[in-house]
Amino acid sequence: MGVDCQEGSTEVLPEIDEMPIYNVLNAEGKSPLMIACDHGGNALPSHLDGLVCSPEQMELHIAYDIGARQVAKILSKRFDAATLIANYSRLLVDLNRYPSDPNQMPTVSGGHRVPGNESIGQEEIDRRLEKYFHPYHDQHARMVDQLKSAFHKPIILSIHSFTPELKEIPRPWHFGVLWEEDEQLAIALLEGFRKQAVKEIPQLSIGDNQPYSASTPRGYAINEHAAKKDVEMALIEIRQDLLLDKAGQEWAAGIIFDVVEPLLDYRQLEQSA
Repeated sequence: MGVDCQEGSTEVLPEIDEMPIYNVLNAEGKSPLMIACDHGGNALPSHLDGLVCSPEQMELHIAYDIGARQVAKILSKRFDAATLIANYSRLLVDLNRYPSDPNQMPTVSGGHRVPGNESIGQEEIDRRLEKYFHPYHDQHARMVDQLKSAFHKPIILSIHSFTPELKEIPRPWHFGVLWEEDEQLAIALLEGFRKQAVKEIPQLSIGDNQPYSASTPRGYAINEHAAKKDVEMALIEIRQDLLLDKAGQEWAAGIIFDVVEPLLDYRQLEQSA
């Protein structure tokens, strides 16, 4: 059941205005893979202390993808891959939604009020886009361009996590592969995960555009940074209850590594003199 809050009941969150918009790991990584984590952080600027009803809500899935940041960091190291991780909460601005999407700055999320978004005007919307959304995606674009200039067949992998149930309906999948136009990559990823299911856990369940579809609504990154640049991309969703400790995060990252590594083309483009 969702949590409601009364006007004036918000608590002041820690002052973290110095938090960078994003972190870049392994900027000079040697892999043809780029890793992104759009929902990897749950920070809020201190002037928006009334965005949520209580600080505890910032520890819920409505604020960020639990465990995704840690998995992305592990994969960055194992692949030697350039990695981009967002630091601010999706309740402030959802980096994987278009600015035209009414849920990019939601007033209700997961049954919880987001009072700080209920009466924002266009000036505040534009300010958040300018300060948080555009800098993140400008960096994302630079990293994709760098990868594309170096490798024959770069791949973008976006790491996310999802709740074990939605509206009290269990979600049986352990991993999900979300894709839109890159069917060849999606098929290879799905086959790889199913092979891991045989080897690792027979009952491992893999979702094909589950628990979400990559096109409903259409994700910002998969269209702007991949489809429009002719770069293959997929989103990997991991069920959150598998990521609650370091062992689970390492386990999930290990499976993803074993699935993705055989698909990478390390051939570099010849650089002109």
